[in-house]
Amino acid sequence: MTSEKKQAFFLFDKQVRLSYLFLIKWFFLAVFSGIAGSCILRSFIYLSEKISFLLMQYSVPLPVWTVAGALIAGLAIYKIQPDAAGEGIPGYIRGLRVNHGDLGISVTFFKYWAALATLSTFGNGGVVGPLGRTSAGLMSFIAKQLEKAGIAFTKEDLRTASICGLAATVGAVFHSSIGGGIFAVEIIQKAKMGYKDLFPAILSSASATFFCKAVGWGTFYHIKAADSFMDFTMVGWLLCLTVVAGLVGGIYPSLYAFISKVIKREKGNIVLKLVLGSLVASFAAWAINPALLGTSNEFIDAIFSGNMEILAGRLIPLKSAGLILLIMLIFKAAGNCITVGCGMSAGFTGPAAITGMLLGASAASFLQIPLSTPTYFAFVAAGFSGMLASSMNVPISAAVLATEVFGLQYSFPGGLAAIVGFQVTRHQTIYDYALAGSGLRVDE
Repeated sequence: MTSEKKQAFFLFDKQVRLSYLFLIKWFFLAVFSGIAGSCILRSFIYLSEKISFLLMQYSVPLPVWTVAGALIAGLAIYKIQPDAAGEGIPGYIRGLRVNHGDLGISVTFFKYWAALATLSTFGNGGVVGPLGRTSAGLMSFIAKQLEKAGIAFTKEDLRTASICGLAATVGAVFHSSIGGGIFAVEIIQKAKMGYKDLFPAILSSASATFFCKAVGWGTFYHIKAADSFMDFTMVGWLLCLTVVAGLVGGIYPSLYAFISKVIKREKGNIVLKLVLGSLVASFAAWAINPALLGTSNEFIDAIFSGNMEILAGRLIPLKSAGLILLIMLIFKAAGNCITVGCGMSAGFTGPAAITGMLLGASAASFLQIPLSTPTYFAFVAAGFSGMLASSMNVPISAAVLATEVFGLQYSFPGGLAAIVGFQVTRHQTIYDYALAGSGLRVDE
């Protein structure tokens, strides 16, 4: 063997060894991340359900408890750790792009309890943002300790470890093995997704999905669609819906930006703003439909079962199901923006998905598409995907999430809505506004 061949052999051999070491290191961390993220989510569900059930035993209007949650957050949690306020993913993005993945264990700890104070008392929001931030912070802390101990990790690995944490949460929430990993990377900088982050992230979301299914933990949002293809004669109307979903997805960030500017949550009497914002959001939802409060899981079940009694709430006298669903969409989006805008800890991802599904269901109703048919579910899937892609600029993960959550039969409406919705409002996302105070943009 010539010297050149020997050199090439050893160079290749070194690359193979580095590849194996990369796989081994991130495989174990990703598996741990998947289990940890799943357990964080499950513990939150358990505590939240227990607290909510206990509060509902009292003959008190639900907005009273929402105000109590705001007082707990403002007078206790935020006094100790002010950075625990808000949605969660903006802090995750900021931590990765400014602090190189060092998310801080104090914020991580109090973020969990701030979210519990918000959502268990019927505050309007989702779990992905705050719990994803909690899981990402935990993995960042673990990687930091391993780096200090000189065990295989470096400071540069804190970023990827944090990404694994968020990916695990999304995987556990939606049972999305691939989409969860892509979401955790795409939400940071969609133009610069790299395998170094993407591979461990997908391993984490896949591990979380596998672990949840292995122990019998279901998805947080219960989505069940017919196992058939849609009526292809409705493709033209479906395309129209994808454009509308993109436009509505652009309105969502604008609404949040307007509410945030009006409230100015970081100035003045913060506790008063928490209380007033929570009261307005919860009372408006409670007055029209109590199912809009909290994470609205019951609402999703009703969308798929066609239970208009739950979907209509106090608007049951109205005859138009399509109009009712549009009204619910507006109140869900507005309530979520007010809740987060005033500083309470809740997520955008779940509410954005719900408003998208409401939009799809409303369009199907106006077109007189029968409930529980594949075409109806195709419109719901398109709304789901289009709203996520347009409001958050995550077209790839939105398409994959729709396919994994609804089924392979809905890959066409999910993919179409994700691409069209993204192109319609690609320069205006809800996280651009949330990050504006840091001088950052999601698309940088």
